[in-house]
Amino acid sequence: MQVEPATTADLTAIREAYAHARAIQQQQGSTVWPEFTDEAMLAEVSERRLFRVFGDGSLLGVFSVAYEDAAIWGELERGAHIYLHRIARSPTSHVTGLVDAVLAWARAECKALGRSGLRMDTWSDNQALIAFYQRRGFDLVAHRRIEDDPRLPPHYHGREFALLERACEG
Repeated sequence: MQVEPATTADLTAIREAYAHARAIQQQQGSTVWPEFTDEAMLAEVSERRLFRVFGDGSLLGVFSVAYEDAAIWGELERGAHIYLHRIARSPTSHVTGLVDAVLAWARAECKALGRSGLRMDTWSDNQALIAFYQRRGFDLVAHRRIEDDPRLPPHYHGREFALLERACEG
């Protein structure tokens, strides 16, 4: 699997991956992501913050990155991490190891940029996902309730999030 920046030509596949993720979230009785606008996704493509995982001639999944995240991490933000967001599998992909490929890329990027670690967030009530990332070396750092914040989309407002972190090494 290869990780590379997404392009505008990937927009349909990105939409499909996010729709697939929302369907899985709904089936699992989890909180469901909202539909992300084309404008928001294209902005991330333009900023080279939306990535695709590619293999066997097709898009296998997508994810976004940030290099600071004060809106979610608050006083814990130190400008020393890579933040991973919205990892989603393509509905036509049946390969295993998508998240592990994303994490391998992120660890390499972390080292290349001299960052100290990786960070993620998820809804605090998503115990299965928290445990999944803990099995991949992430520690649960804190729970943080986010009120209305103009830096964040509305699906963050009034919700509690689990903040997860792991060192670049390991």
